[in-house]
Amino acid sequence: EVDGHPRSMGGKANEHDGGDHMNNAGIGLPATGASVVTFPSFTLDCGETLRDVQVAYSTYGALCASRDNGVVIGHSLTSNSVVHEWWGEMMGDGDRFAIDTAADFVVCVNYLGSPYGTTSPVVRDPRKSNGGWYGPDFPSPCTIRDNVRLQRMLLDHLGVKRLKMAIGGSMGCMLALEWGATYPEYVDSLCLIAGCGRHPDWAIGIGEVERFAVMAGEGWNGGDYDPSDPPKGGLAAARMTAMLTYRAPRSIDERFNRDLASDVRERPRSEDEIAVRTHKNPAAVASLPFYDVENYLRYQGKKFTRRFDPNCYVQLTLTLDTHDVAAGRGAYPDVLASLTHKTMVVGITSDV
Repeated sequence: EVDGHPRSMGGKANEHDGGDHMNNAGIGLPATGASVVTFPSFTLDCGETLRDVQVAYSTYGALCASRDNGVVIGHSLTSNSVVHEWWGEMMGDGDRFAIDTAADFVVCVNYLGSPYGTTSPVVRDPRKSNGGWYGPDFPSPCTIRDNVRLQRMLLDHLGVKRLKMAIGGSMGCMLALEWGATYPEYVDSLCLIAGCGRHPDWAIGIGEVERFAVMAGEGWNGGDYDPSDPPKGGLAAARMTAMLTYRAPRSIDERFNRDLASDVRERPRSEDEIAVRTHKNPAAVASLPFYDVENYLRYQGKKFTRRFDPNCYVQLTLTLDTHDVAAGRGAYPDVLASLTHKTMVVGITSDV
């Protein structure tokens, strides 16, 4: 996920918040630009079978007569399928765009476990006679490979005979790579941006820190909460942690320069929106500085809770952690070497 937020997170930021690529999103199927199809069943790698599987997706362009101009875009961890909302500069009509919707039939599919329309913890569980949500009973993990297999079902449903390219950044890069490994004869080329072939232990550790922050939050209750009123403090803390990983330490230092938050007179003792009380005694914090970077992270944490669900966040981080393109296929270097697609790999040095 690429972060482009303004440095100041007070009034001016609220007037011109260009950073969160999902600024106007809410939980559920996007109001415009997305469709949903339901498949009777889908069996996950873990052996669990989902019933009445909802798959949310967005399409751009038109399928050609030979049905071989498909392009799959994998979205990032917390995005939805509506590509033009977060990758508008990459995609459009004409060859000046990296993804030409005048020539290609572009499909982006929301991931299993995500709160934006595909079957997830915030979708009703068909196994429950009372019509209850999946919540903490959602099967886990849903792997990157599961998502690729489910997306292939959707592409078959849409009539796509071949993919010109699979492309994505971050989690979407993992998806694109898995497309090449799972269906090597179906995909012509890969564009892999800021991703990996398997999640390393360091990244798994960060995921566990984020999950534990969610689970330690007040009201988590083992994931058994009312999805219309989810616990927010732990989710905000997880997002704050994640935001730091989207930039390298030097990038953070250069951006904030140890500046104090110019639009906050004193250090906040509570964050009412997410039900967090940080300090009871005002005298104890009266002389503490409140840095701009702290203000920025709190702002981002609070804003994230308006558009995401804690159970979904936990599930998606487990999807990341279980990603291994070589699983069941042989030695990792050999599996990567076996992928003979025309491939562009883009690395980013400004994050960790």
